[in-house]
Amino acid sequence: MINDNWFEEKSYFGKVKMGWKIRKVLHSEQSKFQKIDVVETEAIGKLLLLDGKTMVADIDEFVYHEVMAHIPYAVSRSCKKVLIIGGGDGGVVREFVKHQDIEQIDLVEIDERVIEVSKEYFPDCTSGLDDKRVNILPEDGMAFIKTKKNFYDVIIIDSTDPEDFASGLFTQSFYQDVYDALTEDGIMMNQTENPFYDEYGIKKIYRNMQKAFPVVQSFNAPMCIYPGVFWTFGFSSKRFKPTDIKPAKRNHMDAVSRNLKWYNLDWHKGAFSLSNFHKKMTGL
Repeated sequence: MINDNWFEEKSYFGKVKMGWKIRKVLHSEQSKFQKIDVVETEAIGKLLLLDGKTMVADIDEFVYHEVMAHIPYAVSRSCKKVLIIGGGDGGVVREFVKHQDIEQIDLVEIDERVIEVSKEYFPDCTSGLDDKRVNILPEDGMAFIKTKKNFYDVIIIDSTDPEDFASGLFTQSFYQDVYDALTEDGIMMNQTENPFYDEYGIKKIYRNMQKAFPVVQSFNAPMCIYPGVFWTFGFSSKRFKPTDIKPAKRNHMDAVSRNLKWYNLDWHKGAFSLSNFHKKMTGL
């Protein structure tokens, strides 16, 4: 909700509220699918809102986008074809295009307006969308994934919370479709909410992932703009553990990470050492 020069987001069944002081409302529209707003804040720079929920901000977007892209790339034995479902802000694409051995990056975003608005107000995030390897497909990700079998090496589910049209992206049947679309060494990455508030039942999300994939792990990274800051991510694989970094990629990843703001191989290796609380809440 935007009022009195403040944006406030309620979470955890209305029990928790986060807010930022607004300098200016830069953009506001109702697309075919959702309300899209961009505001300039005092503390975190520009902030993208979808249906009144925080999506991307200048202050911390690099954390989310770097971990979602570079972890699966570093583990993948042959990362030639990548699919991103959601992610219309372009940040995950920006990170993947840093790896020249990737041949194809498909971005399936149901709402084209998210991409266009992001190009205007978050040009750094969308800087990779013009790469010749990137295909932008304005389609429903749940329908699209059913058309692919044994095709992608890495699939990223860059979704909003499990509500409305995004709720299907957290089901066992969808994860099975992702599994089927992946190659024999394929990897899926997704965001899996905050275990402290557990508004959407994080254990159920991981249970659905485990029913589809033989290898499922979790890690966390700080996201200032998301309720509770402590944000979890899922790594699901047909074969490799998230710490099974491909030896031949180590020098490349060291070189790439020198120009990154968050990710490096030391952090990658330690991120999957989980606290007792994290293990309990995810059921891992």
